[in-house]
Amino acid sequence: MIIAGILFLAGLVLGLWSGYPAILTTSILVTVAAFSTWLIRDELGFLSVLIWIGYLFALQSGFVLGGYLSIPPDDT
Repeated sequence: MIIAGILFLAGLVLGLWSGYPAILTTSILVTVAAFSTWLIRDELGFLSVLIWIGYLFALQSGFVLGGYLSIPPDDT
């Protein structure tokens, strides 16, 4: 849960100041780090895949919120 919160905040920062290449690169890095850790510790299973999906959802939902917050208000 703590890792998902950190990933959400990282996605929020990326959404505020970066574009799609940054979130794509970060998603790939999270995937490589998670799966390599689970493979080394011999913990890869169905639950690990669900946790990985949760990590990516947290990261990308933070990115979407950051992108939304970075849009200037429409003063009409």
